[in-house]
Amino acid sequence: MTIEGSGAPAKRAEWQASWHLVLLTAIGLTCSPATLPVYSIGVLTAPLQDAFGWGRGTIQAAILFSTGLGIVGGPFAGWLVERFGVRRAVLAGVTGLSAAVATCAAMTGAVWQLYLLYGLMALLGAGAGGVSWTSLIAGRFERSRGLALGVALSGTGVAAMVVPRIAAAGLQHGGWQAGYLALACFGLIVVLPLCALLLPRRKHGVDSKLDTGQAIAIGLTLHKALRTSHFWLIGLATCFIYIAVGGLIPNMVPALTDAGLSPAEAVSITSFFGLAIIIGRIMVGSLVDHVWAPAIAAGVLLPAAAACFAFQLPLSFGAYAVSAVFIGMATGMELDMLGFLVARYFGIVHFARIYGRAYMFVAAGAGSAPLAFGAAYDLTGSYALPLTLSAGLLVAGAMALLALGRYPDLAQGNSTAKGDLQTA
Repeated sequence: MTIEGSGAPAKRAEWQASWHLVLLTAIGLTCSPATLPVYSIGVLTAPLQDAFGWGRGTIQAAILFSTGLGIVGGPFAGWLVERFGVRRAVLAGVTGLSAAVATCAAMTGAVWQLYLLYGLMALLGAGAGGVSWTSLIAGRFERSRGLALGVALSGTGVAAMVVPRIAAAGLQHGGWQAGYLALACFGLIVVLPLCALLLPRRKHGVDSKLDTGQAIAIGLTLHKALRTSHFWLIGLATCFIYIAVGGLIPNMVPALTDAGLSPAEAVSITSFFGLAIIIGRIMVGSLVDHVWAPAIAAGVLLPAAAACFAFQLPLSFGAYAVSAVFIGMATGMELDMLGFLVARYFGIVHFARIYGRAYMFVAAGAGSAPLAFGAAYDLTGSYALPLTLSAGLLVAGAMALLALGRYPDLAQGNSTAKGDLQTA
């Protein structure tokens, strides 16, 4: 893919044309199946436990459905984007997710209701997830794609700061039912109108100002991408990292309160965590435009592994906050790193479908981790074992990314594909 101009002028042109979509993505990702259920369940765990007598593991297992069903939702979202475009996919997804969240307020105590509704969040909300938003930004930016993805996907960090507070405000005014209703209203009243107003109306999957013969000519097909070792190394590293951080996110508030912090202090720690996600996304996104991305990833993941051990020690509020910052930076790095690596190693032509398939590894890791963390707590009364395993998985993820090797040269395929287009 080439655009007119080079260097700073080309980067400025990209930002001038699409800065509003970067901002919209950051807001839109606060209401996706991978953020809203995950960042709210920690606040809702104790009220649901008191109301229905469910164990923490039972409640945390709901994330297996809302995030884990991304194994189906990711490829489905990729198909939606290529078939109907980002706009229709996102609008349908925000509406479906909000409807499922609102229906949670009607639960009567049967645990299957919890799992069914969290599963519906994943399926009905698939179009509002990272596949759609990442496809939008990757198609709009080339020269500063890493930075644009970092800023745009910092919406998950905004979610870490905002979503728990929305749920907590609802709890304060009307119990767990009001918590769910407050989350649903946020999606329908804040996020949905902004998406309807600002999303481009193009039908094509790339939805891009770069959607020209030159841009279309870049990249591997889904079938070819799946046959490369790069795809599976990226997927394995992604799964390892998301098992590690996916278990920590919904269990952070319960773990910190068990360590002696008040609920208010624990929620405040999530604000530091969320801020670190934003910083990690933007910092890493800026760096990968200039430095080999796997090396940057390793530099972020290894301190996060050390922080997992720190969480097992009796520490001050400040020390827990610092540890949360390291883990937050690793969490903030991964989603935009995945989008950047998919575009860099496989190109943009079938980005939505390839990214949707790669997202299955996110869903598998992030979906299974909370269940494992919660079950380990119910069994042992401690988070020590899963925290230790998380540290090991973060190190393993770094090693898998370092094994990717140099970026492939897609220029040859680009030239061939352009020739085919001109012949046609």
